[in-house]
Amino acid sequence: MPKRLQLQLLDHYQIRDIGSGLNEPSGLALNSKGSSLYTVSDDTKAIFNLDLQGNIITNTSFLIGLNDLEGLAITSDDNEIIAVQEETNSLIRFDISSKTEMSRTPLSAMNNFDQIAHYFNNKNQNKGLEGVTINFNNDHIFVVKEAKPGLLIELDSACRSILDYCELNEDHGFNHPRIDSKKLDFSGLSFDHSRNTIWITSDKGECLFHFDWKEQRVLDYLDLPNNSENPSERVSKSEGIAFDPLNQRLYVVSERDCELYIYQLHEHT
Repeated sequence: MPKRLQLQLLDHYQIRDIGSGLNEPSGLALNSKGSSLYTVSDDTKAIFNLDLQGNIITNTSFLIGLNDLEGLAITSDDNEIIAVQEETNSLIRFDISSKTEMSRTPLSAMNNFDQIAHYFNNKNQNKGLEGVTINFNNDHIFVVKEAKPGLLIELDSACRSILDYCELNEDHGFNHPRIDSKKLDFSGLSFDHSRNTIWITSDKGECLFHFDWKEQRVLDYLDLPNNSENPSERVSKSEGIAFDPLNQRLYVVSERDCELYIYQLHEHT
């Protein structure tokens, strides 16, 4: 019998810092040691390094030359941050030690973009790239398009080529009991290296989808409670997610409430 997964809310922290410009966290990534997080606020030209209670670590946070970043991921060696910008549907690389931008690459400049170009027409300008994560087994990069339709895209490690893609629709298991599947949106991504799967957040669904990329199907969806007393109250606008495979924990940020939520993942047969 397959193991089912359940979330237990362990804690949550207010992370808003008006003085630093951390007002609308929209992406989240965990370093390889599981000791700190990175996030962006799409209205501020900065990348914020946080401890696991959501406090800003000032000396390892840094200013950048652009805003409107929506998601970010850290390479396996902890040397680089890869972020996505929704307005231009681009991937931007930053060197963590020097705190400098290294490159910007729009999807439209990559090999095989013609296969997905019709998903990125002018009518859907505000439904562009939202999340990014890295599969450390091969260093392939995954990005997610928010909606109309939702799209999960696999890139090579150098961001030169689009390798594959999957439309996030009912055919692949994206169903929800409270919302029409056509109205679902997708915001954050985090690769689960303990299961070789991907966690995908939906702010309208107020939930996580657990997705098997190899089989291109949803394994399960889990609601995101925002307090332990009332599980029916869920996280609003869950924009970023980071998975800790060693401790089996999920970190989620709410853009609307500016909260960091920490969940323990449990397996049940």
